[in-house]
Amino acid sequence: MIFHNFLNGEFVAASDKNVLLKESPFTGEVLGEIPRSSAMDFIVALQGAKKAMAPMKALSLEKRREILLKMAEALESQKSDYAYLEALHQGLPAEFVLENSLKPSIQLLKVLADDLSATLSLPKPTGVISIICSWQLSLLLMLERVAPALAAGNVILVKASELSPISGVLLGQLVQGTDLPPGAVQILQGDSEIAQLMFSHPGVQAVSAVGSTATLEAIAKSGVSPFKKLQLSGSAKNRATVLTGFDFENNFSILMQSFLLGQGQLCWNSSGLMLLESAAEDFYFKIEQTLKDLKPLLDPSGSSFWTPVISKSVLTKAQEYKNLALQEKGVLLGSEIKTPAKGFFAAPTFVKDLTHCSVLHQDELQAPLFLVNTVKYQHEMAKWINNGYLGHSSSLWGDFEKAQKVASSLEVAHIGINIWRPGGKSIFGSKQSGFGNPDMSWNGSFYSDAKKLTMPGA
Repeated sequence: MIFHNFLNGEFVAASDKNVLLKESPFTGEVLGEIPRSSAMDFIVALQGAKKAMAPMKALSLEKRREILLKMAEALESQKSDYAYLEALHQGLPAEFVLENSLKPSIQLLKVLADDLSATLSLPKPTGVISIICSWQLSLLLMLERVAPALAAGNVILVKASELSPISGVLLGQLVQGTDLPPGAVQILQGDSEIAQLMFSHPGVQAVSAVGSTATLEAIAKSGVSPFKKLQLSGSAKNRATVLTGFDFENNFSILMQSFLLGQGQLCWNSSGLMLLESAAEDFYFKIEQTLKDLKPLLDPSGSSFWTPVISKSVLTKAQEYKNLALQEKGVLLGSEIKTPAKGFFAAPTFVKDLTHCSVLHQDELQAPLFLVNTVKYQHEMAKWINNGYLGHSSSLWGDFEKAQKVASSLEVAHIGINIWRPGGKSIFGSKQSGFGNPDMSWNGSFYSDAKKLTMPGA
């Protein structure tokens, strides 16, 4: 399969014949060729988007509502097929993608359409908006930004992740089935080179991007105007914290899924586990039993939560992190797990007793290395969770009242109590997990420009 760009309402080949290969996380086999879109492709996309600005702005709210509902209906009718395709490319169970990407996307489009029917105002659109998303549940990440942008009357340039090019194809198919003006949504395949143009070109008025903090910082330094609207969602470092009153029977499996389903690569994955010393031995035993009984997810139709990682490079990174953990005197939990011969499977590794100030504790890892620490008293937990430069989310497990008390002290943007829900609405993190304008409402300050009217006597 060749993953084409989607320009001016049609799937078209890129101008440059250089390609990247997309490999299956499950088998390592090549799924298709991804074009490395060039500056020429970007100019074609930008020119087409600008031509679509006038007809897009002229669309009535009712017409925009109809477009969003048509996208929701198309997504509803194909949700199982789309979920399987994304899962195949992202190394995830299809049922997980269905519940946490496709169904939330459908709901998002319907809710936004209802909101359009309930308003009387027609805000001025921001203009040309670049949207750049990471691969994780990327159709949802795209639609969370594309939908409000369209509702406000903007035109959009979207870069599909080279690790999940299928998401760009699926989005293009949804757009093709609507009455949107050709060029209102332009989708480019490629790598960071095309992303830099989408950030820095003066013809782009706003940028909404999801990726690692290092990636976003590097692209931003390449020439983003200080006058562009920016909406950047960066790295995550999420601690799962267990208090007294933890329900082993009902919640232990869910807690382990928060680590293993996605292998630490999803922004919602737990990356560390904090325990009270009094409960540590019980948890060490349960973790070791879980790893001992773990079976790999060999294709998207399965239900195991030992999933492959997205690429060969993550396999290499995972081994480097494990070596570093051992160098820093970390202690491994469980015995070495045998990995399948095919695909990009890394052995999930739980490490205890690393210092909270270690590089592994501070930086986002996006790999299956999970850090376990203990404290003697509950009040110490918030201190160590807050001891870092990232602040995306945290899950708290145990007695509800005690969890509320800890939650009030945490410097993170989203907190789940006795729940792990990766398909919830995107949250822009605290600290360096988010930057810029987090307003994702269609008529808010990012996707539209408000006007203030002043009159005599007012």
